[in-house]
Amino acid sequence: MTTWTAPRSAPRTGDLPRLLLVDDDVAVLDGLRRQLRGRFDVSTATSADDALAVMAGGGPFAVVVSDMQMPGTDGASFLAEVRRRTPDTVRLLLTGQADMSSAIAAVNDGQVFRFLTKPCSPEQMLSTLADAVQHHRFVTLEKELLEQTLRGAVKSLIDVLALAHPEAFSRAVRISEIVTELAATMIGKRDWEVEVTGMLAQIGAVTLPVQVLQKMDRGQPLSAEERDMLARIPEVSQSLLASIPRLQGVVTALGQQRLRYDGVGRPPGAPAGQDIPLVSRILRVATDFDTLRSQRVPALAAIERLRQARGAYDPAVLDAWQGLHIVDGDTTDVPVEVSVVDLRPGMILMDDVVNGQGMLLLGRGSVVTETVVRRLENHIRQSGLQGSILVSQSRTP
Repeated sequence: MTTWTAPRSAPRTGDLPRLLLVDDDVAVLDGLRRQLRGRFDVSTATSADDALAVMAGGGPFAVVVSDMQMPGTDGASFLAEVRRRTPDTVRLLLTGQADMSSAIAAVNDGQVFRFLTKPCSPEQMLSTLADAVQHHRFVTLEKELLEQTLRGAVKSLIDVLALAHPEAFSRAVRISEIVTELAATMIGKRDWEVEVTGMLAQIGAVTLPVQVLQKMDRGQPLSAEERDMLARIPEVSQSLLASIPRLQGVVTALGQQRLRYDGVGRPPGAPAGQDIPLVSRILRVATDFDTLRSQRVPALAAIERLRQARGAYDPAVLDAWQGLHIVDGDTTDVPVEVSVVDLRPGMILMDDVVNGQGMLLLGRGSVVTETVVRRLENHIRQSGLQGSILVSQSRTP
């Protein structure tokens, strides 16, 4: 059993594990707060609704402890909602002997970490909370490691494929930048699954003939057969990723990225409107916006064209993207001219980079990375690559 020892010096509140106690008995809450002072950063609530409001305004919490019997929503139902909103929060249930069957059901069905029977001794409470905090740390550290590893592996894959197939992956990188930036604006934070979805959204484009990609990038009209190839990219991307563990959410989002917001033409059972994953709604805007930009349509004019296709796109996504393109009445994508040797990581290429034989090295829209800089340095040494190129600074943090 894990034991909890008080720290030798009082830690700052911000360094303490965050704990939310929920009970309709104020005296019980006051007693627990005194008991746990100095060991936890404690917040309290006297009902499920109040607790959810506290979580919305001051979360996340490492541990939530709830009484079973409360007016309105009971503790088991409340903790199930906590799990839905913040699945990493460890959930504990306080219950009397008469509630035992309900408590067991809460553990089995709601994945409550543990339940404690009343009255609960201070020693047992502290020991259980110590186990809960340790479990929360393990879960969050494992999740962070997984996210960093998966995101890093996907980024490396995209970097390699971008160098091997620049026509396909210059488009992928452009779309990924749009998705990441839009999601960060609309969600309020960067989300690893959204970023990975954006990075992999066009991986199916590797199956397209180079000629089709070149026509797309130049804004040339496509034949019916070529448009059909383009429409199959989400399906191909799904099939390429379906067997990779922990990417189920990404695969689902990719499969729904071409659904219209108003639901017109959707397959039976497919979602519409706000039921479509946000990243799928963003992907539809990002992909079609990039197609218009490839035809050299100015950014704001491209957004207006998307608005004219009423019902196809989420208006909130279009509003957010337009807001990111307007600064004091002007657009943010004004390019500047720099020498090839002065390219730096984070810049976005507004022109293609070709070698002396006319071979495409990097496509317009590619984000300059350390790998890209090293590759261009090698070409400069071998073939004297020189000249200037139009770039813009990445807006994505």
